[in-house]
Amino acid sequence: MLDIPEVDFTLHQVHGIVGLNGAGKTTFFNLIARHLKQDGGHILFKGKAIRRIHSAYLETNNFFYNNITGIEYLRIFPQTNTSFNLEVLNSLFQLPLQELTSSYSTGMKKKLALLAILQQDRDIYILDEPFNGLDMESNKVVELVVSELCRKGKTVFISSHILAPLLDLCHQVHVLQEGTIRRSYSKEAFVSIESDLFDDFNARTAQLVRDSL
Repeated sequence: MLDIPEVDFTLHQVHGIVGLNGAGKTTFFNLIARHLKQDGGHILFKGKAIRRIHSAYLETNNFFYNNITGIEYLRIFPQTNTSFNLEVLNSLFQLPLQELTSSYSTGMKKKLALLAILQQDRDIYILDEPFNGLDMESNKVVELVVSELCRKGKTVFISSHILAPLLDLCHQVHVLQEGTIRRSYSKEAFVSIESDLFDDFNARTAQLVRDSL
């Protein structure tokens, strides 16, 4: 159960979604992507009910068919983004697109799935833990991709267990706790996010550690 109060997410911005494990981040993304139906309330985009066609969703763990190459995987998804240039982007990601995806590492699969959503022209891009498994260079490429999507007028939702890239990329960061968006921060208030998230957790956990060692 996810309790999302009335929140107005500004369009054409990058929104970070953070929270401890089990807070409801992935459920929140599935609701926006219409992979789940909400129990109540409304999710609106430009004043109308949001639809799947509005968003492209990079899940934490993406599904890959057996015996399919990277290029065959990309062909599953319609290329509606006329600016998308696979050759240039893959010169940055360095994926062996002619090889089977079963030979890909976790990071390579993440980059392939990202390419698949980037070739779709959508109003909203949802990136759930996009930095997982990536090397430092690929992390930087992803950050530049997010910035460019925003520059082109897209709205981006992004989660990460590492706060630093979100604080650099996002216009706003929203904290989920126990299935509810508790607080939203603009850039000038980012300095207090970490303490707000972890002060109570650190105090409780430190006591448990002291009692167990």
